[in-house]
Order: sequence, then C-alpha cells, then structure tokens
Amino acid sequence: MNKELYDAVFGYGDSKIDPFATTEADFDAIIKDMRLGGYEITALNVVEFILLNECDTLNNIKSAIIDECKDLQNREDYCRQNYGISFKELFALEPKTDIEWDIKSGSVIIFLSGEVQFKEDAYMKVFGTALQDFCKKTGFTYVKLGETM
Repeated sequence: MNKELYDAVFGYGDSKIDPFATTEADFDAIIKDMRLGGYEITALNVVEFILLNECDTLNNIKSAIIDECKDLQNREDYCRQNYGISFKELFALEPKTDIEWDIKSGSVIIFLSGEVQFKEDAYMKVFGTALQDFCKKTGFTYVKLGETM
C-alpha cells in the first residue's frame, strides 16, 4: 500500500492506528478489488473484504463436508461421529451472515452475532482450526462469548 493511501486509511490526527499491522494479506489485490467495485478505501471496508474472503473459505469447508456425506443414509450419525455435530446443525452454519466484526482500540475483533451465539460450539467444532489459523495470519481476535481465542 502506498504512503498516501496508508495515511488516508489509518491517519487520525497526528497519530496512526493500524489494525492491520500484523496482517498477512495481499493489500494490493484487496485495494484493486475495492476500486473495481467502487468501494471507498477505508479500514472498515478493508476488514470487510478480508473477512468475506475468510467466510468463503469457511463455506468451502462446510461444502466439502456436505459433499462428503450428503448421499449417506446415516449422514446424521456420520457427521456426529466425524465432526461432533449433526448434518442439520452443519447445514445451518452460515458464516457470511453469522460472523460479525468491529474495530476496537485499533484491533479487529470478530464474533458471532447475538442471534446465533447458541451455534458457537458447532462453529468451533467445524471451523475452530480454520478460525485460529485466520486469526494468526491476520492478527484479528476472535471473541467467543466474552473470551478471546
């Protein structure tokens, strides 16, 4: 990211707050996509683009599991044995609408929306490792019902 763009996105008075200081992302590609889509280049929009990409990854994990067991007669039992949740619970996970985010004190936090916090265990069973890897890669913090991951 060039200096002028960095200053425009992260500048606040004389100081800088960079929620992406530890993020490993292709910012040039993100900015290019944002410009193509006509999005304003702001920290909030950059977070949204990074998180939407991760939600696509989570949806791919979900789709792979569904493809793996969709034709099985005992898919409910298969999912419980292999993933710790039922097929119906798996099918109900919707990362793009269930996961929310915010920037607090210069850090990006991600969390499940209030309406779906009851799905937290299912999310951790299916996506826990992927979310941990994402948080390590981006420096974002996943907040789980008052705890941080």
